[in-house]
Amino acid sequence: MGKVKDLIEIIKKDFPDFEVIDKKQSTLMLILSRVLFFNKKFMTHYTTTVGNKIYVPDLSFLDDDDNAFTVLAHEYVHMCDNKRLGLLFKLLYLSPQIFALLSVFAFWNISWLWCLLFLLPIPSPGRTWFEYRGYSMSMACYYFMYGVKPEVNWYLDYFSTSLYYWMCPFRSYLADKLNKSLDDIVSNRLTAEQTKVKELLNERKQRFDSLLI
Repeated sequence: MGKVKDLIEIIKKDFPDFEVIDKKQSTLMLILSRVLFFNKKFMTHYTTTVGNKIYVPDLSFLDDDDNAFTVLAHEYVHMCDNKRLGLLFKLLYLSPQIFALLSVFAFWNISWLWCLLFLLPIPSPGRTWFEYRGYSMSMACYYFMYGVKPEVNWYLDYFSTSLYYWMCPFRSYLADKLNKSLDDIVSNRLTAEQTKVKELLNERKQRFDSLLI
């Protein structure tokens, strides 16, 4: 849990109220699991960020150092986006499906029921962009830790299937975007969040190397 502990310390500098919480202990997550019925693995395989809280399927997940590090770094990107954009982040991430809530106005005019059509799996440019940033971080972590480029195809299903409610079915477009992001990572053209993660891993490597001298 060495890398994970160091990353958590960095996250807490930016978000002092940051916590990692077991999903099974959260009423909110249990409710969301019912709402997100199309994602059968929501409680058992997915990490979810709400505000500055990261909900994980089980706290033992933190013991898998490389995987936990990558997941927390991914969620850290979402936290930074949320901090920067506030309500706009939430609106863009949940759009267009969130507009189905407007159907409550059918109480005054039945035409508002048309808003229920937003519940269909309509592509979400906002959610796609934020998850693109998150999975770019995931790719960066893989490259920083192992020194080889991950396969872009590993990430495409997250965008084009029910896992994120079919947020972007255009796989060739996504592949191009992710490959461009990977090229930037290899060329050291990094985002602010990726730079912090790379510096952390480099510092850990330097400390380890100094012990061998």
